[in-house]
Amino acid sequence: MDKNIKIADSMLDLIGNIPLVRLNRIGKETGAEILVKPEFLNPSGSIKDRIAKMMIEDAEKSGVLKEGITIVEGTTGNTGTALAFVSAVKGYRFVAYTPKMVSNKSRMSIMLAYGAESEAIDIQDYNKKMGLDADDDSSVHGGHVELLPRQICLDLERQHDDIWWARQFSNPWNVGAHHDWTAKEILEQTDGKIDAFVASVGTGGTILGVARALKAHNPDIMIVGIEPAGKAMMGAPDEYPLIPGISDGIIPQIFNSKIVDRVISIHDSDAIDMAHQLTQKEGIFCGISSGANVLASTMIAKELGQGKRIVTVLPDSRDRYLEVEKYTT
Repeated sequence: MDKNIKIADSMLDLIGNIPLVRLNRIGKETGAEILVKPEFLNPSGSIKDRIAKMMIEDAEKSGVLKEGITIVEGTTGNTGTALAFVSAVKGYRFVAYTPKMVSNKSRMSIMLAYGAESEAIDIQDYNKKMGLDADDDSSVHGGHVELLPRQICLDLERQHDDIWWARQFSNPWNVGAHHDWTAKEILEQTDGKIDAFVASVGTGGTILGVARALKAHNPDIMIVGIEPAGKAMMGAPDEYPLIPGISDGIIPQIFNSKIVDRVISIHDSDAIDMAHQLTQKEGIFCGISSGANVLASTMIAKELGQGKRIVTVLPDSRDRYLEVEKYTT
């Protein structure tokens, strides 16, 4: 958000330009500086506002998205809310297909408030057929639970001329928004002085986009990917289900580029605990993935030591975890 704007043309003008915030108590003992980017300050409450705006506006420019077209997406919540927000501003109908295991009231209420429609999808039988764990829902990797919702979106788009599937898992603007926008802000706000960047991996857009820009600036910047323990994808690429048109997107690009220097798995309870600490010790009302990111940042800070600078993002707000607390990428 440009602080110099006195009258914005729409709420879309308030996306981005989120400042970095220094942690003053958490991680202080490491001697390193941990800077967090509170992306929940975006209008719909998450970092996904950036990609929703860019994906939709690119589709409009290319002519595939226009008046009368319905936007669909398989989503665990944040991207769906962001797409619902941008759709509301622009006048599109939006339908979200959400895995039932993460379809809690807090998340759905926010999405529906923007006028979205949603359908909770039971993914258990499908995931078992794919050889994926479908029973343990303590922590959730978006790449695992969104496979069936993506298949539904693909089928709808093939069957109907008035459907546009956003394809967040492979849309180039999922990466491009963070390369051209989020990373640019980080480099400007740190004057290019950064030793490590830490981010949870869902579709992979945030970490790949930011990493490409940071590595172009300085190849020595450490890129650290975070994922839920027990839901390995980055940490176990051989187990990643490659399904044409469904999962052959950004995450395989990350595997092949080897741009991520380190992968850290975080347990659900530890991510929740750190999210609580951030609220109680730093006054930051953030979500559970933010807790995971900061916990991993403290590990990297301890390793790098005195005078080093670690930057991470706080993807969303705590308000969508009031009913159910779990680490969801």
